[in-house]
Amino acid sequence: MQPAWLPSRVGMKLLHKEFEKDGKGLATLIAEESEDLWHLFNLSMKGDTIKAMTYRKIQKEGSTGTVQTEVRKIQMTVEVKSIEYDAAGNCIRYSGKNCEENQWVKMGAHHTLEIELNNKLTLGKDRWDAMHLQQLDEATDVHKTSEVAVLLMEAGIANFHLLTAVLAKDVHRVSVSLPKKRATTTNYDKALVRFFEQVYQGIKDHINLDLVKCVLMAGPGFVKDDFLVWMLQKATQSGDTQILQKKSSFVSVHASCVHKQALKELLADEQVQKSIANTKAAAHLKALEEFYMMVQKEPDRVCYGPKQVHEAVEKCAVQTLMVVDSLFRNANVKLRRQYVDMVETARDQGASCQIFSSQHVSGEQLQQLSGIAGILRFPLPEIGDIDSDAGLSDAGAEEEKEKLPQEDADDFM
Repeated sequence: MQPAWLPSRVGMKLLHKEFEKDGKGLATLIAEESEDLWHLFNLSMKGDTIKAMTYRKIQKEGSTGTVQTEVRKIQMTVEVKSIEYDAAGNCIRYSGKNCEENQWVKMGAHHTLEIELNNKLTLGKDRWDAMHLQQLDEATDVHKTSEVAVLLMEAGIANFHLLTAVLAKDVHRVSVSLPKKRATTTNYDKALVRFFEQVYQGIKDHINLDLVKCVLMAGPGFVKDDFLVWMLQKATQSGDTQILQKKSSFVSVHASCVHKQALKELLADEQVQKSIANTKAAAHLKALEEFYMMVQKEPDRVCYGPKQVHEAVEKCAVQTLMVVDSLFRNANVKLRRQYVDMVETARDQGASCQIFSSQHVSGEQLQQLSGIAGILRFPLPEIGDIDSDAGLSDAGAEEEKEKLPQEDADDFM
């Protein structure tokens, strides 16, 4: 059985969905991979309902009047008040109040539902907006695949990373102590072979070569190149057809270090970009690169920050819109709708709209630009006077915000 984080060919399981004309509806889902949990986290908001199986302490009074406590597995539905995404533990915790009649738990009682991999849940919303529906389609896309595997190597250390459309996940690490080279290198060579063997097995166990577009082998020295030669020799000698058939997928490139920050450096590399040309990550990186080039050459044809972008969309000027997903997740209800409407309006105007994941290298870069930026069809020098840090509330949401209940005006986090 493959580990939970090892990608498969299917997206998150959608068992059932039903939506009413006013947008109210529900979807029954099973998250089977780490990436599914991230999609589920982005789909969920304060005020939603979550129905799932859970464990709860139940007090029972015996015939003699004694009270006994037992833990029972029951089904509960809570109205969500807060959400916690635990990437390391592969789970999401939904805290809220019981909102459905239950023989074991009274209405309004507080409870936390912990959703792990392969747990079934039903997500209910009063309004599924266009962005929610798009996220649901992407999360349950059966053609979803991993995109790029990265192996960062130097002598004795190999860090395995998996880049999907939305996650940059650490999946494995190999560490072998290598002796210093002396006049005789016998001990060093033996240790190096032992290291190579563990890395080879790590590739077999932790990278699905049928799914990834390529495997980037990177590092500051020549260990990665030596390993690549050794790996192909071993595959030939042992008749490992899986490695041999995919040998063109292995690409050796330079990286300044073997730590996670090297991923950003790698994805900007021209050779790497050619290798991942058809991936979603490449499209996002290309859009960011075009944005930064435009900043230097034609600064009047870019905008960034919620208020600048809002103004550009109002003038039908946006050619490419880039938005990080955390803006939809962390905004209050009214503010979220403004972001959704802005994306929908830009799409209707013919703009290319790209939603970046805050858990991806490209999303981290976009967050440094307030999480939203655009490349314009024509120059708009006047929007340069608008503060790039100004939020949408400064563009007219304050009046609407006052009409919201105070709890809706707070971030659910």
